[in-house]
Amino acid sequence: MPFVRDPTESLRRFWGLESALVSPLGGGMNSRTWSVVHQGSAYVAKSVSSAGVADLLAGCQVATTLAEAGLVTGRPVPTRDGRLVVTDPALALLEHVPGRELDGDAHDEQEWIANTLARVHAANSPTSGPGVATFAPDWLSPLMPGVAAHPWLPVAIETVRAETDPLIVTWSVLHTDPAPEAFIHDDRTGVTGLVDWAGARRGPVLYDIASAVMYLGGTQHAAAFLARYQSQGLLGVEEWLHIDVFRRFREVVQGVYFAGRLAAPELTGVIDQAENEKGLFDARRRLAELGIDSG
Repeated sequence: MPFVRDPTESLRRFWGLESALVSPLGGGMNSRTWSVVHQGSAYVAKSVSSAGVADLLAGCQVATTLAEAGLVTGRPVPTRDGRLVVTDPALALLEHVPGRELDGDAHDEQEWIANTLARVHAANSPTSGPGVATFAPDWLSPLMPGVAAHPWLPVAIETVRAETDPLIVTWSVLHTDPAPEAFIHDDRTGVTGLVDWAGARRGPVLYDIASAVMYLGGTQHAAAFLARYQSQGLLGVEEWLHIDVFRRFREVVQGVYFAGRLAAPELTGVIDQAENEKGLFDARRRLAELGIDSG
């Protein structure tokens, strides 16, 4: 199932939006998006490939639940027959979240990110376990497309699996990709929303924290984020001892992801294969900095 080329007809057919003003937005790595304005209301239309439909639906369900709990999530607008996602082709209509994307450079921005991410985790019944081995096993599989083409990657997978699989840590519902630009801050209200929920699932809270640290440039650059998140008291002191373990886990996931994009090849969200190659190179470099010798 291909991406939607133009959502106008689907918006009319499934959501009843006649004569909506539709304009393309910058595409993400796994989706295409459009700004939609209809009778004074603003939305975002999001299309994914057939491989991403399940993740999009799961994310829409999580965004709805969190919005009902009071968070700003860009929740999906149901179709006229109550669906969150239509699949012919795959499309969701999301509420527009007003504000500006964060870049996480300033301390106050990192604190907003930490506060929002902690609220997400606290709102989803954080509990202990199960073992990390049960979390998204396909994300760290040597059988994933493209992995075998990079001999260092299966070795890194085995190393990370050995140190994370036995761990019992706090789980909650994760965003799974909390990059700074997914946090939208409204300077008028002081409210920070979190969008782009495709792929949300239950897993170790430290995975989301490690993801945020990766995007913020490492623990030194992410010091304000880490201090504010720790102050929320969701994780015990002993769990924080595993932060670098999960940073390694996250970097190997990044490596598997870009190896798959190179093998496809997949150019959604990038200009050319050189950007996918850079993504893989950066993951390998950061793993070396975290103590995994990739040869």
